[in-house]
Amino acid sequence: MKIIKSEIIKTYEAWNRRETPCIPPGVALMAAQKMWRDTKGEHSVVAVIDTGIDYKHPDLAGNVIDGASFVNNVMEKEYLDENGHGTHVAGVIAANGAILGTAPDAKLLAVKVLDSNGQGKFSNVARGISWARKWRGANGEKVNVINLSLGGPTSHPGLHNEIKKALNDNIIIICAAGNAGDGNSVTDEISYPAFYSECIAVGAVDNNTQSANFSNSNSHINIAAPGVDTYSTYLGNTYAKLSGTSLASPHISGAAALIYSHFFKRFGHYPFPQYVRELLDFMAIDLGNIGFDYLTGYGFFSFNIDGGKAYRLKTGQNKYYVNGAEKYLKLSPFLKDGQVCLNLNDIADFTNMVHYITPEQSEISIWL
Repeated sequence: MKIIKSEIIKTYEAWNRRETPCIPPGVALMAAQKMWRDTKGEHSVVAVIDTGIDYKHPDLAGNVIDGASFVNNVMEKEYLDENGHGTHVAGVIAANGAILGTAPDAKLLAVKVLDSNGQGKFSNVARGISWARKWRGANGEKVNVINLSLGGPTSHPGLHNEIKKALNDNIIIICAAGNAGDGNSVTDEISYPAFYSECIAVGAVDNNTQSANFSNSNSHINIAAPGVDTYSTYLGNTYAKLSGTSLASPHISGAAALIYSHFFKRFGHYPFPQYVRELLDFMAIDLGNIGFDYLTGYGFFSFNIDGGKAYRLKTGQNKYYVNGAEKYLKLSPFLKDGQVCLNLNDIADFTNMVHYITPEQSEISIWL
C-alpha cells in the first residue's frame, strides 16, 4: 500500500506574496469562497491520514491541532512529514497564509501512516483510522472528515472494518480514486480503500473540468474535483504544483469540512455522513451525459450550482475560452490604469446576472 502518487510539476521556494492571500485555481473553481462569507471551516476537524504534515509550515502551523505516527506499527507522537505528500494534501484542505485551502479555518489532525518513501501497511492505516475516530481535542473536538489519498490494488478486511466503524461514528471518509486510469470509462481500474462503498471516491479533473487521463474509472467513483496542476504547501516552508487524484480528494475533504461547519453553526450539531454524501452528489455538475458515469461519478463538485466554468481571456482579443471551448466577446477586454476592463453585457453573460441601465444611463441596477 502506498500514496496515490502525485506527479510533482514544480516546486517554489516562496509564493508571490500579495496584499491578500492567493486562492489557488482548484479552490476557486469549486467556488469555495462563496461559502467563506458564512464559514471558513471553523468547528470542523479533518484527519489527514498520509505521510504526516509539516506542522512548521507558516501556512499550516495555525491549523494543525494534533497528530500521531503509526509508521513503526505502534503509536508515536512525532508526525512530521518527511515526504511532502501529506503536507501538500493538508494545504489543499486548510492552508491559511500566503495561499488558502478549501476550508482555511478547519483544523487538521496529522496521522502519519506512510514513511518518507510514501510506503506503508494497510494495517497501520487501520490503526491510524482507529486512533483518529477515538481522538478528542482539548475542547472536546472530534474528527468529522478523514482524507485518504492512498491506496493499493487489494482489499484489506481490517482496514475495511475500521472504515465502517468510523462511518458509524459519524465520520465521512474521502478517498483518492487512484492514478492508474487510461482515460477510457469502459475499462475499470480499482484501488482500495476508494472502492469500498462506505467511502467517497474522488476522481480528478483539470482546471478546465476535463477528466484527467490518469484518473481511475469504475462503478464506485462518486464525484470529481480538481487534481491537475494543483498548487499547495510543501516541505521546508515551500510550495509545489502537483497532479493526481491525491489532490482531488482533499478538495472534497475541504468542501465536506465547510458543510460540517455550516451545519453546526446553523443547527448546533453535526450532520450525518449520509446527508453530506447526498449533498455532495446533489451539488455535482454533470460533465458529460446527465447522471452517473464511471469517470467522474455524479460530476464535478462546486458550491456554485452554475459553476465548474474556467474562463481564459486576453486583452485586445474578442476570442476567449470556457473550459477549453472557443467563445467570443462583444467587446475585447482592455487595460486602463493597470486594471482589466470588460463590457458589462459580457460580464452579465459570464455570471448570469441581470442588469438594468436607466434611459439616462446614470444608474445601473444589478441582480445576482
